[in-house]
Amino acid sequence: AVTDHGVVQAYPDLEAAIAKQKANIKLIFGLEGYLYDDKVPMLDLPAEASLRDLTYVVFDVETTGLDCQSDRLIEIAAVKLQEGKYVDRFSLFVDPERNIPDKIVRLTNINNSMVAGAPKEEEAVRRFLEFAEGAVLVAHNAAFDVSFIRFVSNKYGLNYHNVSLDTLALSRLLLPELKSYKLNKLCDHLGVLLDGHHRAINDTEATANMTLKLMNMLYERNITTAGALNELAGDSATGNTYHICIYARNKQGLFNLYKLVTESHLHHFYKRPRIPRSLLIKLREGLLIGSACEAGELFRAVVNRESDQEIERIANFYDFLEVQ
Repeated sequence: AVTDHGVVQAYPDLEAAIAKQKANIKLIFGLEGYLYDDKVPMLDLPAEASLRDLTYVVFDVETTGLDCQSDRLIEIAAVKLQEGKYVDRFSLFVDPERNIPDKIVRLTNINNSMVAGAPKEEEAVRRFLEFAEGAVLVAHNAAFDVSFIRFVSNKYGLNYHNVSLDTLALSRLLLPELKSYKLNKLCDHLGVLLDGHHRAINDTEATANMTLKLMNMLYERNITTAGALNELAGDSATGNTYHICIYARNKQGLFNLYKLVTESHLHHFYKRPRIPRSLLIKLREGLLIGSACEAGELFRAVVNRESDQEIERIANFYDFLEVQ
């Protein structure tokens, strides 16, 4: 089987080589594609929800590491925005009940003495959720920050039901010309002060200022509702992509595979040829779909500690699952 990334250019050479060598090989035509979810809303709210009327809690966390299950929170900070104005702020150290690694101390300037006597994670997250009740949670690369809040909430049975908005995805949507979407690079581009990077409260205040600028950019384009934002994002191919393996079962599948390659290059190209999930579903006849490598959505969901229900939902989309 052959699965080039995004293309099918190897097929003629392989067919010719097999014929020349008279090799007893049945070639399986395939593709390692770039899947993106064109049906997942950027803001999971009713279409008529007014962006101007929502309460936003822009937040950031600092942690002992990158794994929400094995690492711990050490700081949570948030700013509450209503009608484009600051109305409240939240800042809290968290006792991780373990030593903070030296590399985290160097990165964040948060040491063990600063978190000594601070609330433990259950109380800290409960207080944060009370502060953020009814608000849209906003963060830069929100999947990371939300994963820690969600994990602690699930662990202690806390009331976490907030929807979230990712300023990383939003900035990619509104500023496609940029080469980097790191927080400090975006702040430089938008003229936002970021002082003391990698401290939660400093990153939060910078992200809040950036959020206000990004929202104003939406309003200038007459994007004022959740539905309009999701429609705009749905037409964009700037979101995250996941690797996916596709094999042709038969001639119909090979035809559909060629069509996916054509459509991904002509109509959904953004840095790479992307395949919208809706198109893959439409052209699925004759194809065998696999979950691909560590860059596939299933593996990423496991790494990001998604719930068992979410992992099962993702897995059910595929005909077979790769084991890395």
